[in-house]
Amino acid sequence: MINLKKGEGINLSKAHPNTTRFIADLTWDPSPVATQRVEMEIVCFLLTQQDDGSRKCAADEDFVFYNNLKDPTGSVTHNPDDWQHGDDTLRLDLAKLSQRNPDITEISVIAEIYEGIDRRQDFGHVNHATVKVIDADSKTDIAQFRLTEEDAQFTAVQLGSFVQEGGEWHFKAVGKGYLKGLEAFVIAYGLQVGTPE
Repeated sequence: MINLKKGEGINLSKAHPNTTRFIADLTWDPSPVATQRVEMEIVCFLLTQQDDGSRKCAADEDFVFYNNLKDPTGSVTHNPDDWQHGDDTLRLDLAKLSQRNPDITEISVIAEIYEGIDRRQDFGHVNHATVKVIDADSKTDIAQFRLTEEDAQFTAVQLGSFVQEGGEWHFKAVGKGYLKGLEAFVIAYGLQVGTPE
């Protein structure tokens, strides 16, 4: 398994040419500094390339989270636990997605502290927050990216992205966080803010 740092990535199509189904698995441990239960989840945004070079969601349904457990093609599904046992997953069938919605060029994967702003909780209240990319068929760990102390102040962090470039899929570790929580990502990806948390 490859340990990724911010800015690093892996070409999944070349490193694992026979694998098109993956799991993005978020794990964490409660921190001793947390005085109340911390709930976390993994969510994602399916993005299309815009004329200005940016990438945004084409529709609300391209935001996959606990109130929308799969995208319109059924290629990306959210498989939540009960948010407190330190394991939350996304399942991705990239071949199916490329066939049914070839306009999707990026799947941005986010970890969120549920109601982090209201509860005054951030990533400093959890330890070892890590996303693993796993072969969904063989259950083999392919790569992992762990957040660092630099991310402690945030309530939502972009863990990484599955990115399609030249017909090949990559996973790139990002580690970009916002103090405004998931709402900031909703806005950045072109959606209207409702009640995402």
